[in-house]
Amino acid sequence: MLSSVEINKTAINTYKQNTVERGHYNEIIRYTDAEGVAVSASKIMNIFESVLPETFVEFDKKMRGDSLNLDLYGYDAEQGVAIVQIRHFYKRYAKGFANIHKDYVLVGQNEITNEFFRHPVSPHAIHAAIRKNPSDPKAAVRAAQRWMWKVTDKQLDASIRQGDVLMVPSKRPSDKYVRVDEVTAVVGGSHEVRSTEMYARTEDDEIIDVVAWCPTVVHTKGQHDPIFANEERFYSIRVAEEAATWKWGVRLGD
Repeated sequence: MLSSVEINKTAINTYKQNTVERGHYNEIIRYTDAEGVAVSASKIMNIFESVLPETFVEFDKKMRGDSLNLDLYGYDAEQGVAIVQIRHFYKRYAKGFANIHKDYVLVGQNEITNEFFRHPVSPHAIHAAIRKNPSDPKAAVRAAQRWMWKVTDKQLDASIRQGDVLMVPSKRPSDKYVRVDEVTAVVGGSHEVRSTEMYARTEDDEIIDVVAWCPTVVHTKGQHDPIFANEERFYSIRVAEEAATWKWGVRLGD
C-alpha cells in the first residue's frame, strides 16, 4: 500500500502531466500553466488574432452557406507559439452534401518587430503527436517543428531557430552539395548565411539547403536577431517546409 507521502507525490506528478483538457476531437479546451492557473483556449487564440481569420456562420433557410471555426491544438508558452486548426464548413445545395476543409497552422510572433506570422503545417504530424502525448500542450508544436525541418527531437533541441530557418548541427556535406565560391548565400528569400566554407544544394537554380562551417545567419529584413554557431563544426541551414493549404491557412509573415 502507498503511504500518504507517496500518494501525494503521485497526485502532484499526475497533475503536472495533465496540463490540458481536450475535447471530443482532441482540440484543447483549457490550458493549465505551471502555476496551476487555467486559461481557456479562446483566450490563447486571441493572442494571435491578427493572423487568424475571423470566424463566421452564414446559412440560408435551406442550410446553404459557410461557416469558419478555430480550435487550439497545441501551445508552447515559452516559445510563444501555438497550433490552430482552421475549419471551413460549406454547403452549396439544399439536398447536397456538406464539405469541410481543414488547415493547421503554426502561429507566433517575430522577436524584433513583434509582427505575427502564420505557417501551414502537417495535420498528420500533429494528430500523431497528440495521440502519443494527449496531456502535453507542447507535443503538437514540437511535432510540427520536427516536420517543418525534417529533424529528430534531439536535433531540434540542439538547433538554433531564426524565423522559418533552422541551424542544425551537421556532418560534412555529401556529394549532393556543391562548394559555394562566395562567403554569403541567401536561403528562404531573406536569411543570409555567412561562412568561410559553404556548400549548397539547389533545385531549379534556387538554393534549397546550405551546409556551412561555423556560420552566422542574418535576417535581411531585420525581423529576427542574428544567430551564430555555438560550436566549430558544420551546420545545415534548413528552410521550413509548408503544408498544402486552403485559402484560409496560407502563410503570412516570416
